[in-house]
Amino acid sequence: MSFLRTRAKGHTATLLCTLLACVAIVLAGCGGTSVTSAASAQENYVVDVQLSGGSGRASVSSPCTVVKDGDSYVATLVWSSSSYDKMTIDGKDYVPTTTDPGSTFEIPIKLDCDMAIQAETTAMSEAHTIEYVLRFDSTTLVAASDAGNSSPDSDAAKSQAASTQVGDFHNTDIGCGWQPTGTVELAYATHFTIDAFEGGYKLICVSNGERFLMVPEGGEVPDGLSSDISAICLPANRTYLVSSSTMCLIDAIGAIDNIKMSATKAEDCSVAGFAQALQSGAMVYGGKYSAPDYERIASEGITLAIENNMINHNPDVKEKLISLGLTVLTEQSSLEGTVLGRLEWVKLYGVLFGSEDKAEQVFEAQRASIEAVAQKNASKDSSIKVAYFYINSNGAAVTRRSGDYVAQMVRLAGGTYALDDTQEGSGSTSSVALEMEQFFLLARDADVIIYSSSIDDSVHSIDDLVAKNNLLSQFKAVQSGNVWSTGTNIYQQMTSSAEVISELSQAIEGSDGQGFTQLTKLN
Repeated sequence: MSFLRTRAKGHTATLLCTLLACVAIVLAGCGGTSVTSAASAQENYVVDVQLSGGSGRASVSSPCTVVKDGDSYVATLVWSSSSYDKMTIDGKDYVPTTTDPGSTFEIPIKLDCDMAIQAETTAMSEAHTIEYVLRFDSTTLVAASDAGNSSPDSDAAKSQAASTQVGDFHNTDIGCGWQPTGTVELAYATHFTIDAFEGGYKLICVSNGERFLMVPEGGEVPDGLSSDISAICLPANRTYLVSSSTMCLIDAIGAIDNIKMSATKAEDCSVAGFAQALQSGAMVYGGKYSAPDYERIASEGITLAIENNMINHNPDVKEKLISLGLTVLTEQSSLEGTVLGRLEWVKLYGVLFGSEDKAEQVFEAQRASIEAVAQKNASKDSSIKVAYFYINSNGAAVTRRSGDYVAQMVRLAGGTYALDDTQEGSGSTSSVALEMEQFFLLARDADVIIYSSSIDDSVHSIDDLVAKNNLLSQFKAVQSGNVWSTGTNIYQQMTSSAEVISELSQAIEGSDGQGFTQLTKLN
């Protein structure tokens, strides 16, 4: 554990030194003139946004985050669909920074006016451009740090405030005077907490502002419980699981029997236990996150839904689930910046499904495996540069930011992440879309290329990759033949992180990939 933290601190220190050096250079070039840096002038806000036009089926997340720089505003706009690959505003095209959880764009905006925009979607058989109007309401503009207080009934505002100030969400005041008797130790996860109370009660706080009190079997919900806390009466054995990335964690602790309904079909599920349960009928398909089968949910007596952040784009779905008597827990593991932080969410599922000891064992085993791989790679020549990306339908290279867990896996494997030397490592999303010319300048000298087939499964050879853009033929890794692809379901295989790091380490060393299960070498 100390080794991983030391490396993370070292990387942070390097980035900080680089940033300070850049600031010094900028100031030196000012010739002594008193100026205010752009970074210090920037302010973070959230604001309500309205979308009109189109068929009415699409929506955008509201409120959204806004960065104010002088008199200009740049908003991070998240669509309810991952199929939007271009927005056009005042004749200028913008590509998404990520499509997970939905197509996300960073766009300049104006407050209190109708902004006519065009958005291209690939959801149909061919690309279609649709006319929309956006309106950002200045009366709802509040500082991001105050967003949780601006609208007490706004789940999105609570989520934004929590993600901005992660440490502020831990609140053990449950409203009835009870005091916690202990806290579950978390070594890496930063987006949830677990506190114990007398009688077997446990409180889960999640960084989006949600709080849940686990009521032991046979226990009663305490009088005076705070209105923002949802009580989950154990056993939680009638659960609708929407977040597919958590399946492997639930499988690892032997808790599949608690999941009665899934938002993933058997043919799309890479976790064998879940696929078998769906095929046998022990678990049923309940529809995707945006269109659940409400009738079946009611008939099956489902009491708990475990969602991911996509549900924030469909608040009406969440409200409907709650009206049917379900408790909705929105897991935040994708926001963790470290591999072990994501894996430590297994402890939350251990509490939910009565498998705390097993969850602890699973996490410690994962930690031991990852630390062993990291220790083995500690003395490697970290000058080997690795580029991780996919090409979206607009021709942009979508890669992960340098603070993301994928970049950390590269470093743990003994490599250097291709975006480490750019300011693209900071931002409001875990991914960033770069025009190919810019990506070429950053990554053309990468020694290893990892293509994300979990997003784009059309690349099966180096020729397929180069067909995406001929500039890729000039990449060092393409010319040397050191090009790899991930499995299509790698995001469902969180518990295979140690294997991914190990295989990535071998790819860096020049392996031919024989016997690999997570990466495939392209010819």
